[in-house]
Amino acid sequence: MSSVQIEPHYLGSLEYYALLSQFDQIILNVSTVFQKQTYRNRAYLLGSNRILILSIPVIASSQTVYKDVKIDYGQNWLKDHWGAFYSSYGKAPFFDYLKQDFHEVWFSKPKFLVDLVVKMHDVIGNILGESPKYRLQSDGEVNNVDVYMDILKPKEDFSERKIYKSREYGQLFGNSFVPNLSIVDLLLNRGSESSSILHESKHTLE
Repeated sequence: MSSVQIEPHYLGSLEYYALLSQFDQIILNVSTVFQKQTYRNRAYLLGSNRILILSIPVIASSQTVYKDVKIDYGQNWLKDHWGAFYSSYGKAPFFDYLKQDFHEVWFSKPKFLVDLVVKMHDVIGNILGESPKYRLQSDGEVNNVDVYMDILKPKEDFSERKIYKSREYGQLFGNSFVPNLSIVDLLLNRGSESSSILHESKHTLE
């Protein structure tokens, strides 16, 4: 059985899910120190005029590990994220079918970031038709796994990593395809076709 160890990502990118799809078991490591400006608490959507960055505000120090990071509900991010989600995909073919699943997770208002991220991971897995194959790991390294901790970084070009390759599909905005957005861009635009498109979007790992 092949296994990968990686940090949890919020509404993960196509690259993230292209990677995860190649393993039988996913070990989500929540024991490392939380890092800002990473996929841990941010996602990228396609708006009418630009790429939108959704970032969950958190309560954490420079020493707080992922599993202990709390969500800051003192900021009005829930309204902003739902508004961005709606404005970006309200006219997408599968928005009406899938919107409630995402809405329920956001507005369940979990205390910890990891709980929200894992719930979103479950929603995405269900839409893709995949049974859960992950577990949380909170006590460091695990033996006999491929480790991809902090390999996927939003400020680095995905093409250099040879994990995800751009397989175009219809998007709502723009004249040219925007690759490697959050997987919600694919799900809301292509619905039941998403799994096969994701399969065609991955490099085979060596």
